[in-house]
Formats: sequence, structure tokens, C-alpha cells
Amino acid sequence: MARYYTVLLVGLLVLLALPSPASAFGAGNIASVSSIEGLNWRHGDLEDLLKTVAFLRGHKWTSMMIKRTYFGNWLRDYSQAIDVGTLKGVQSDTIRVLIWVLSFMSFGYATAEFEVTADRLGVYRPEEHIDNPKDYAENVDARKYDSRLRGPVEPIELAVDPNSGMKNYIANESGGWATSIGYVKYSFARSIHFGRLYTHGAQRGREEDLCEALRCLGQGLHCMEDFGAHTNYVELALRELGYQSVFPHVGSQTMINLHGKQVFPLVTGTFGGVDFLHSVLGEATDHVTQTEVNQTEVDQLNAAMNQAAASQNSGNRAVDPVTRASGLTDLLAQLPGTGGLIQEAIGLQAASDAQAAENERTTGSNESYVPYGNAYDTTRIGGISGGSFQAPPSIDPQQVIAKIYPLFVFRDKVVRTIAGVVSKIPGLERMIETISEKVTLFVMGLLAPYVKPVIAAASNALKQGSGTVVHASAQQQYLVWSDPSSTDPTHSMLSKDHFSNVLNPPAGQVASAILQYVAPRVIYGWDNPDVPQEEIMHDISQVFHHPALRNQSLEIHRNMFMAVERWAQAGHGHDLNATLSSESVKAGRNHHLQSLGSSSHSATAGGPLASFLGGSQRSQTLDFEPSQTSTDYEGYGAAPQPVPSAYQQGYDMSPNQNQQYGQPTGGYQQSGYEGYEQNQGYGQGGGFGRY
Repeated sequence: MARYYTVLLVGLLVLLALPSPASAFGAGNIASVSSIEGLNWRHGDLEDLLKTVAFLRGHKWTSMMIKRTYFGNWLRDYSQAIDVGTLKGVQSDTIRVLIWVLSFMSFGYATAEFEVTADRLGVYRPEEHIDNPKDYAENVDARKYDSRLRGPVEPIELAVDPNSGMKNYIANESGGWATSIGYVKYSFARSIHFGRLYTHGAQRGREEDLCEALRCLGQGLHCMEDFGAHTNYVELALRELGYQSVFPHVGSQTMINLHGKQVFPLVTGTFGGVDFLHSVLGEATDHVTQTEVNQTEVDQLNAAMNQAAASQNSGNRAVDPVTRASGLTDLLAQLPGTGGLIQEAIGLQAASDAQAAENERTTGSNESYVPYGNAYDTTRIGGISGGSFQAPPSIDPQQVIAKIYPLFVFRDKVVRTIAGVVSKIPGLERMIETISEKVTLFVMGLLAPYVKPVIAAASNALKQGSGTVVHASAQQQYLVWSDPSSTDPTHSMLSKDHFSNVLNPPAGQVASAILQYVAPRVIYGWDNPDVPQEEIMHDISQVFHHPALRNQSLEIHRNMFMAVERWAQAGHGHDLNATLSSESVKAGRNHHLQSLGSSSHSATAGGPLASFLGGSQRSQTLDFEPSQTSTDYEGYGAAPQPVPSAYQQGYDMSPNQNQQYGQPTGGYQQSGYEGYEQNQGYGQGGGFGRY
């Protein structure tokens, strides 16, 4: 159990700072000005490819639509922060508050379709990332911490399916276990449902339906994109191409007879303590490569808030709120109809000042944040001794949420108001950009007194119970070398998440082929309600396959394999047998140091944080599209049938015909999961995609 403590401390410190969680290619994207763009990959880069695929009839992709899609992808990255280890130390809503702030800093919005609700965020589920669930939660029933977490792992889940050559938890739906393909089908079925409501429903053209369709598209794409980096597909494809010395990341005695071929199975990595550290810390190194900013990520978050607060003369609390808010209100006063916003800004400033004063009086050390770098150095040396985990003292996440939510609402209200103004008064574009930047800076400054104590309390509580786990967990990293019968590599050794991995580029190109195949089919389903969902899901399911069973008549099989083949032929193949051999991979020689210069930029989704990290933030806030209308389709209206089943994130079931989707204030929720039962699969009672 100890391994989670260090993971939680170091992982949370990094996760609280920048959008850089552990998942294939990482969150965010690489700026177009960077010299490594096109060579290395992140989830955000893959989502940018949506611009190249077909969209709804009469529509085209906009940056806001892509942002809404990427929000669904981004949330799956951050859901891993809600897991057994963190839940021992802090309340889930405390973590959600911090992720919510990060989302605002990354996307520029925090309400309506961008609100980070508990339902949308969910929890860590291995199948969402195609992670091997072996020894998950050290084989303790994680549901005692949160009913949305998965239950103990059954050996059959880890077995290799003799028909597909892949581990059962990936795509074998014949049993009662959670599968990644089941999660993908659920996500895309939900996306198609809301897409059809938008295009053909009784309230066709309703923006909320389109937003939910895009978010669910993004979360499904997240899992599918991970197939390139989290599996050994690339290595197995290289072996199919004749590079027989390429290490397949399984034991030397694990070959199977797959439809007459002797091949190694397709697997993914287990995700334990060291894997989380590797994924998070490796991503931190990636940020230095991209931005050339030699700063810890937590320092960057604190610096952003401090800079915003300083811009409002926060050091002088004797100044009245009217004066302190004047940097924004003076600009708002130049626009018609903003009197109410001006008064609201002054009220929010007064409340933030009062919170800051209260912090100074009562907490003292609550903002005594331990820098991430120092904490990690300590745990590396020998751990931090101490105490049992308790919820952060004097921090009530519900109270914090109640206080920060009006700030988010205010910011979005200002942006949406001025977006309406600019469409009516020519020549105001420059002023709109200025106001957008000012309101973001204003809100970040107001957030600081509420959020910084949460960061300090959460990190300090985790630090008290942390201990060194690196050595013990590291022993598992070499299991596939020490045990020739093992088919359970670790995520750290197998994954191609980080830029340093030689196979990051072809893994990204495989993921690119997947996105360009899958997204148009889901969107086609939005536009064509007469096309059965099952046909679309059958096509999409073809993505998960062993390269030895590739079918040249299938477009996706050809494109995925060709992505690896072209990469190998483009000057990379001459030394692959040596670079990717068993001993070379064990020694880490499949990673190389990057010395690629790049202009300063952020790995955010183009939100406010970019402006604090050297990137330019032009107006990301005016990209609202008017609702589109289409011909009615009276026969459509019911959601996918709710199914009792195995994947729980604690959400309500998908609405039936007599229910309304979404909540008036909280936006649409990710729903449909109803609880993992150890011996029950996704939807034993029937229904679509076992969800």
C-alpha cells in the first residue's frame, strides 16, 4: 500500500500545476512554431487533426468545436488523479477543485460545457487508457474508497484471447469483465445519440447537445489514440516487417499460435507507483523540451496566480475594492450594457480580498506550499516519514466550490457578453482582445486566495503520509526479462508517451490514422440516424487488432500498418534491431536526449495559462458559433438504452425517452456507468456496447 503515498504526493504536485497528466502523448499540444512539431505527439496534436476530417453537413470545424472535443479527451487524462492513493489523503472534491482551476487555465472556460463536474471527471479506470489492470490497488477492493473505481482483478481478464492475440481486457467482450472496446463503444454511442439530437431531434440545433456529442467523441478518441502508445502494436508491426530483434515487451517464452502464425501477444502495461512517477515526471521533462522554461510546474502555477494578483495591487489591501477592480471595470465601462458586470466585479473583488485577509489571520502556514522539486528530492533520498492520512485541515471543498464558481460564471459571462457586442459594433476587435485578457487576469487574481490554500493543504496532507516506494516498485519494471512466461510489462517500459522514446513518432502516426478513421464515422452517425449504431461500432472495433492478423482489405488495418512501415523506411530502419533489442530496451537505449530548440509556448489548450508561460494568447474567447438548424427527424429521441453493468463512474444511467439530458446549471454529465461487479460484465442484461 505504501507505493501510492509517494505517487500521490509527487503526482498530485505535478498534476496540480500544468495540464500534463500521464497518458499517451500527454495532454496538450505542441505549438506550431516548435521545431519538434510533427516529430513528437500529444493528445492535443491528434485532436488538431480533426480539422482535416469531414464534419456535419453545412458546418465546418472551428477552434471552439475542437476545444470542446479536446475537453473530453483532457478529462480522461485527469481522471487518474481520482484513485485509491489520493482518496486516502484528500477528498475527491478537493482534487476536483484543483483540476477545475487547471481546466480554466487551460481552456479559458469553466462553466456550462467546460464545467468540471464530478460526473464528467470520473475516476481512474484502467480500461479508459487500455492499461493492464494487473495488481490494481494492490489487489484490494478499491470500491471501498469510491464505488466508481473498479473491483479486484480476475485472472481471466489478464489472459490472452487465442482468437485475437490480444489481452482479454482490451477487446474480448465474451466475458464479464471491463474492456477498453466496451468503454469506446459506450462513449461513441453516447456521442452519436447527442449528435442526432442536435441534427434531427425535436429541439434540433440545440448547442448543449452538440457540446455533449463533442465531449463524448473526445473521451472515446482518447482511448483509441492510446492504442498506438500504450500497446506493443508498433513493436509487433516492426517484427512483421522483418525486424525480428525488436523486443516485444513480453517474456521470451510467450509466443502463441495465432491462426497458424507464431507470434507474441499484443499487450499493454501495468500502471503502478513507479509508472505514475515516470509518466508524470517524464512529462515534466517534455515541457522543458517544448518551452525551454527551466521552472518546476508548481512554481509556474503559483507564479501565474501571483502575477495576476500583483497586477491588481493585491499587496495593498487598504485600497478599496472599487479601485482594485478598476483595471477591468474601466475597460468594461467603455462598452454598452455592462453596468451589472461592473458591480459584480467589484463585489467579487471584495469577497476575494476578505478571503485573503481571513487566510492571513487564521491559516498562517496554509499557503506554505512545498515546492515540487524539493518534495521529490526528499522522497528520492529516503521518503518523508510520518503520520496517517487525513483530509486537509480546515479545507471544505464544497465551500471552496461555492466561492470560486461565481468567479468562473463571471468570467464566462463577460466573455459571452462582449462576444455579442463585437458582432454588432465593427472595429471593436482590438478592445475585445484587451478585455478578454484583463478579465482572465482579474479572475486568476481573485482565485488565488481560495485555491492556494487548497494546494498547500492537499500537498501537505499527502506529504505527511508519503514514503519511498521507488526501489520496491522498480523491481516490477524488469519482470518480462526475469520471467520468460510473463505477458505483463509495466507502463513505464512499454509506453511510448514521451518525446524521448524512439517510437513516439510512429505511435503518434498510428494514433493519427486511428483518429482520421474513427472520427468521420462517428460524425456520419450524427448526420444519418438511419444508419444503425451497431454498423458504426463494428467498423470502429476493427481498430483494436493484432498486426499479424491485419486484413489488407480493411482501410484502418492498412493505414495503421503503413504508418509504421513508412516511418521505418524513412531512414529509421537501419539500426532498429539494435536500438530496440531486448538488452537495449532494458538499458534504456530506446530513449534519446532531445536537443530540439523551440520557441516558448505552453502545452495548454490555448487558455489563459499560455500567456503566463511565454506563449501568446490572442483572443481565444470569441469563437462562439450560432446554433445551426436542420430538418426535423421526428422518429429520433430516445437515448441509448440504459444497461445494468460493470463500468461505474457513479453516474446516472443514460436518460430514457421520458428524461431530460443534462442539468440546467451543471451542464451535461457523463452517464451510463453503473458499477463494476466482479463477476458481471458491461450490460449483462443487454444493451449497447455492454455499458
